[in-house]
Amino acid sequence: MLFWLGFLPLLGGFVGWLLEACLQRSFTKVEQCRIEHNSRFFLLNKLSNELCNFGSGWVALFTMLGVFIIICVFGWQALTAFYLGQDWIEIVDLDWIPLLGIRFHLVMDGLSILMSALTSLIVVIAILYSRKESPGSSGLFYFCLLFMASAVMMLFMAMDLFLWFFLWEAVAIPLYFLITLWGRRESSAQLRINGASKFLIYTQVSSLLMLISIISLALTNWQLTNQWTFDYNVLMKTPISSYVEFMLMLGFLAAFIVRLPLIPLHNWFIDAHIESSTTGSIMISGLLVNTAIYGLLRFVMPLFPNASLTIMPFMLILSLFTLFYTTFLCFSQTDIKRLVAYTHIALISFMTTVIYSGSLLAYQGVILQIISVSLVIVGLFIISGILAERYLTRNINQFLGLKSHVKYLSTLTLFFILAVFGVPGTANFVGNFMVLYGSYTNSVLSAIFLMAGLILLSVSIIIRLQPMFYGAVDKSLLNKDKDSLAFSDLFLLIFILAILIFIGLYPQWVLDMSYPAVNKIQQIISSAQTNLIKGDV
Repeated sequence: MLFWLGFLPLLGGFVGWLLEACLQRSFTKVEQCRIEHNSRFFLLNKLSNELCNFGSGWVALFTMLGVFIIICVFGWQALTAFYLGQDWIEIVDLDWIPLLGIRFHLVMDGLSILMSALTSLIVVIAILYSRKESPGSSGLFYFCLLFMASAVMMLFMAMDLFLWFFLWEAVAIPLYFLITLWGRRESSAQLRINGASKFLIYTQVSSLLMLISIISLALTNWQLTNQWTFDYNVLMKTPISSYVEFMLMLGFLAAFIVRLPLIPLHNWFIDAHIESSTTGSIMISGLLVNTAIYGLLRFVMPLFPNASLTIMPFMLILSLFTLFYTTFLCFSQTDIKRLVAYTHIALISFMTTVIYSGSLLAYQGVILQIISVSLVIVGLFIISGILAERYLTRNINQFLGLKSHVKYLSTLTLFFILAVFGVPGTANFVGNFMVLYGSYTNSVLSAIFLMAGLILLSVSIIIRLQPMFYGAVDKSLLNKDKDSLAFSDLFLLIFILAILIFIGLYPQWVLDMSYPAVNKIQQIISSAQTNLIKGDV
């Protein structure tokens, strides 16, 4: 079941693409008949056109809903086992390239379930929102969405480092086409290509360094144990010197820092968002960035615990600098998408700081933060898309009179703004409390900086967006066809809001699900700290 779960989105995307091609061919024949018979087949022509545009979308939607249901079944089984004090794990371990010791090794545990469920949920949201954008070549468009979903989900389960790298690279391929082919419509093709190319160059160069580290780690293990393998559990026990461990860790860290992204390697992130459609921004923020945070937790910390402790001061300084730098940039932003993108970078750097705190409570808070921040940012990007449709611009200074012009949107916007700060009742509140308290137990100074950065970020967003709720606006500048909030937009925003409130009121199931994996990571770090104090490293 786990094997097919990973490939199900890819299969669904291909079926949808094939369906769109068949419908397109049928539409061409119907068009020829219409011309020959003088509009006699007008209704059939219109029906074929609708099916051609949305048929692949329905296939993609039902596929991802099926994936989400299967993951929920796995989650129920895992929670039941955890409550009974038992371990739960699903494994797929097959030969892939035996000559090189590469295996198709997938492991689903509680952390993988949470990340995969979040991925499938965000892809469902992206599919639902994309229907209003009416992308051309819809079959290929939804194939790219589901291809990316499949790669990300398997990446969260990969336990072979070569397979992990393969999937890491595979995630970038559909995103490149999502930006170049289906980016923002008011932009030129050349600008979209430039934005996508910058993303590809940044990520490919940094990923090459990670590949070198992976191969070097496998070679080191082969020299020491005479066993050629890329298996995560075997390589984690490879006895290597502190210097070698540090150098190998830098290769992994380079790839993750670029994709997070931390200053000064963040330019591709802003350009990619600017040149993407709203659906593309949802995929970048909801899927792509999470792979880097997961990589830090699952690979960097357990594989290189001593090196992680060595570089901890630098990472704390870099992530805190990114937090405050992007926060101050938020004060001066006039483009709504830039504002949301910088907000996301600030929140990601907030989580990166916490990851290097080494506290179990903070790690569990980070898992909650990954879920809540992803959903909040996705909600803000949806709101930015709605505002751009309503006001025919992305300039925040022209967003006036929102409360009187678009019913319900001002209330929903205010909720997502407050969720960034972490008001009580939201998942962000629980996550913020856990990470701040967990950081405080290890470093009071770090916790103070984190709190100050979070407060400044919230203030910057409120200052930039608060004026748009009231005031008078020239109605001739508005899109008269978008004078009310569409039901689909209202449904998506309320749906995200409900999830945030549900997790905020009952976060225990998330904590129970992630505890076994997070506890193992924390024990590795604690053991490394003990050895460092004793001088054994």
